[in-house]
Amino acid sequence: TLAIVVAAIAVHFILFPIHEVSTVKVLRAYSIANTIIFGFLFTSSEQLTFSFIGLATVNSTFLLVFVLLTLIRRLYFSPLSHFPGPKIAAISNIYLANEFRTGRGSHTLLKLHNQYNSDFIRIGPRELSIRNVEAVEAIYRGKYPRGTFYEVGAINGEFNLNTQRDYKLHTPWRRIW
Repeated sequence: TLAIVVAAIAVHFILFPIHEVSTVKVLRAYSIANTIIFGFLFTSSEQLTFSFIGLATVNSTFLLVFVLLTLIRRLYFSPLSHFPGPKIAAISNIYLANEFRTGRGSHTLLKLHNQYNSDFIRIGPRELSIRNVEAVEAIYRGKYPRGTFYEVGAINGEFNLNTQRDYKLHTPWRRIW
């Protein structure tokens, strides 16, 4: 079990610095790891039931440690942790999604800005609500590339204004447009 905990911590610290993790790559690596672990468990015991129970134990321990580390990181070690806002919003996007689902989203944002008396409110694990108009331009001139989602629209690998992730290439194109 200690090896599983160490593996979960290692994977967490490998993935933590990556701004936007590719879900496909993570699921592929996770599936391969599960196949290898299952193969090891099956060859060592030659009992299918023991192999499935062992795999379930490995997965539940790994995921529990990984989720706990993610919660701790989002609450206390995130670059956004010093911004005011509800703790539930720092953990998951479900809080704000539910507010918008019920039609209260914009009212909730205004209420939070007034409640915390701040122009910047944390409304998600990686999201802020900004009431200060001057701050928006400074923020959108970010040093980080846009998310991998934008590459989906690149047809035949050709990038345009909407699909370009590199700010050095995107900025001159945006000025022309």
